[in-house]
Amino acid sequence: MSTTGNEPAPALASPGGGPGTARGGARGAAQRAARVLVGFRVFFGPDGPLRGEALRDLARRLLRPRSWIPWSALRLARVTVANAWRHRVLGLAAEAGFWQLLSMPPLLLALLGTIGYVGDALGGDALDNVRQTILGAADNLLTESVVDDTVRPTIDEILSRGRPDVISIGFLLSLWTGSAAMATFVNTITIAYGQRELRSAVRSRLLALALFLAQVATGVILLPALVLGPGILSDLLGSGRHPIVDELLKDLFWPVVGVVSLAMLTSLYNLALPQRRPWRRALPGAGLALCLWLVGSYLLRMYLELVFSNELVYGSLAAPVAALLFFYITALAVLLGAELNAALDERPPRRRHRGEHRQHTR
Repeated sequence: MSTTGNEPAPALASPGGGPGTARGGARGAAQRAARVLVGFRVFFGPDGPLRGEALRDLARRLLRPRSWIPWSALRLARVTVANAWRHRVLGLAAEAGFWQLLSMPPLLLALLGTIGYVGDALGGDALDNVRQTILGAADNLLTESVVDDTVRPTIDEILSRGRPDVISIGFLLSLWTGSAAMATFVNTITIAYGQRELRSAVRSRLLALALFLAQVATGVILLPALVLGPGILSDLLGSGRHPIVDELLKDLFWPVVGVVSLAMLTSLYNLALPQRRPWRRALPGAGLALCLWLVGSYLLRMYLELVFSNELVYGSLAAPVAALLFFYITALAVLLGAELNAALDERPPRRRHRGEHRQHTR
């Protein structure tokens, strides 16, 4: 039916039915708006919890840059790399790697001299396995003439009987060089956290010496276990008579080594700081350092197999270059882990503590 221009147009029907439904929808919208206004007055009115200083504090937190934006992994990586570059981590890792390489020969000789005194308790098989492992590593690093003329006679003499002179001189040299490497780690970690001026140079060196002694004590326990491996260690402990214990030892050996390594790195990051953080806050950097070390060692092995395959080109330089690269990767992984922990420590807080919020709302 048609309509003239003077007649009113019919109301549009809503999905629920005629004009009454439209009026009901408008009434519901008005009621919702009224409830919003009442709620706003309850919270922000004279007697509401968000009034005065609390309201101004909320506005400051919302308008402050980077106070509420969550850190992404990309942003965290960018901050970590930028801080590492600013703190000269590449050069400090080279310094720490050099001191580590310099401390290894006297330390190994001192440890071998100690093993010579307890050789009877370890047994002939254990001593022979230690000897073969050291000589095998020397064959990969040194030339055949050096191994036959110098390394093999020295190892046989030290392991056959204890050498107090080797132990004393070796430990003194390793204490000097090893504490220098550890001092580089300690100073770089404190620089990453901005706490370098909170501890004197003498206290830093004494702390580095104590940490190095703890590392040596841990190495005395771990190195023989790593050299022997889970198989020979199981035979020495007599766990072969108990199949369950033998299987547990073989299955849990390397996970336990990884957990101990993670604990050592976390302890280093925590103890190096003058103003220490909770122990768990150093775990991300320790995990990163361990992963970087594993990946870097694997890539270094591939690189050395590719580059040093022609011994005529490099000759006797291959061994020290390979060892120095390995210690450089180790130091770089440790220092990058410290930079990650420092970057995480600098993150803006997501929210205040509840106790502090209650103080503002009272």
